[in-house]
Amino acid sequence: MKRLIVAVCMLGALMGNACHKPSDAPGVPPPENPPPSTGGDDLSAFTIDSTFTNPLMPGGADPWVIEKNGTYYYTFTQGSKLVILKTQNMSSLASARRYEVWTPPSGQSYSKNLWAPELHEIDGKWYFYFAADDGANANHRMYVLENSSPTPVEGNWLIKGKISDASNQWAIDGTVLRHNGQLYMLWSGGNAGAPPQHIYIAKMSNPWTISSEKVIIASPAYDWEKKGNPINEGPQVLINPQGRVFVVYSGSGYWVDGYCLGLLTLKENGDPMNPADWTKKDQPVFSMRAESSAYGPGHNGFFKSPDGKEDWLIYHARTRPGGGDDNGRNPRIQRFTWNADGSPNFGAPVNIAIPQNRPSGEKWRYIYPKAKWAIAAFSSEETVNGRLASRLIDNNTATFWIARYSSDPTDYPGHWVTVDMGEVSGVDGIIINQKEGDRKIKELQLLVSNDNNSWESLGVFTLNNIDLLKQYIDLPQRRQFRYFRLAPKSGYDTQRQPGLAEVSAFRFKDQ
Repeated sequence: MKRLIVAVCMLGALMGNACHKPSDAPGVPPPENPPPSTGGDDLSAFTIDSTFTNPLMPGGADPWVIEKNGTYYYTFTQGSKLVILKTQNMSSLASARRYEVWTPPSGQSYSKNLWAPELHEIDGKWYFYFAADDGANANHRMYVLENSSPTPVEGNWLIKGKISDASNQWAIDGTVLRHNGQLYMLWSGGNAGAPPQHIYIAKMSNPWTISSEKVIIASPAYDWEKKGNPINEGPQVLINPQGRVFVVYSGSGYWVDGYCLGLLTLKENGDPMNPADWTKKDQPVFSMRAESSAYGPGHNGFFKSPDGKEDWLIYHARTRPGGGDDNGRNPRIQRFTWNADGSPNFGAPVNIAIPQNRPSGEKWRYIYPKAKWAIAAFSSEETVNGRLASRLIDNNTATFWIARYSSDPTDYPGHWVTVDMGEVSGVDGIIINQKEGDRKIKELQLLVSNDNNSWESLGVFTLNNIDLLKQYIDLPQRRQFRYFRLAPKSGYDTQRQPGLAEVSAFRFKDQ
């Protein structure tokens, strides 16, 4: 996010200690495979796909998610534009459809360095809050777009302008709170981006206008808020089941391993505009855990599981120590609970090597065994380096198929691989693992057959440019077939020979 960093601050951050670490790391053990089914729906030979591991994506700082009508809309700091990923299952974010919904025109005060976007639905319209500048960090201010469409990935986003109090100072990380019928904006700001950064709140007369003077409700006071630089930023509103208002914020410089989450509590019947009605917890509530490969966890959001029974935290962290911009931040999720006093209990970052149960209400997929599978045919394969078509079904994403390139190289759109499942089977979808590195597929046609002769196309699907993670192609309805053909139509780079790491098929359990 923030780019104006002096070298001496970074050096000091790297030499400093991490934030206080909670002693317990929550993690729900994965369920065992279900017992053999009785009746006609025997899935005992299938692998149940009921867990996931963090990170959800290879990169993406400042994650934010909002849900409406069973659909989650995810956004993050992309820098030059605003993007939304749409999914029904947050644990399968790598499969989400990507929408590039708005690119700012050049030459404006908001044309560059778009940070920490947030989607909010207010009074029947969508609002996109973000911070941006003209290329100079000192000019960072908050802006807002409006969209009256039913969903944020439809219609047009119209700029409503800058959203600022009368002081018009450096401002980032805007979010909104509706409390007792009044709308408020919270944000992080300071003097031209120089430390310290405070958290402010002000009243709003409508979703694009601040109508009161700002007041400070949090300033960096503890050592764990001052690593790298004294910073309080990324305020996020969290309301507990009893209606109590909390603000979870990020402390310290985002570029240090000690970046972590702090907690503000509004007293019961308190006035959000009265700083004395806010209490800051003296220890972080979520912080670095080296054994979980979670460095600098922060800039969070919240969402409910699809069935509404579970509360989930989304945040970014780095997988490796050392901080900085090159060691990228990636999005992660984990379930949280509530303490006896009504405050949130986030525990500690879950180890990225330990599977977690998917959010409750997400539909489990049952993955077909591949013991009877074979490659029936292919357009070409690269034999020199062992990039064979058979690698697609060996249950190992470290091996992969690439179309022939060392001699007589092939080209789009003439690539394909046919998989024989061994018998006619009911399939609800296909799982694709893109290979690591180059030659990733952008558009993939899926065809099916029962005789390896007559083929039916089920459509051309867009894959995401993501290394290795599972990408699910859900079919509109279950289809019966023995053979399926993968036909790459375009790629994400200039290489004309595509590659794939793994392919699988799944079905859902009959109800």
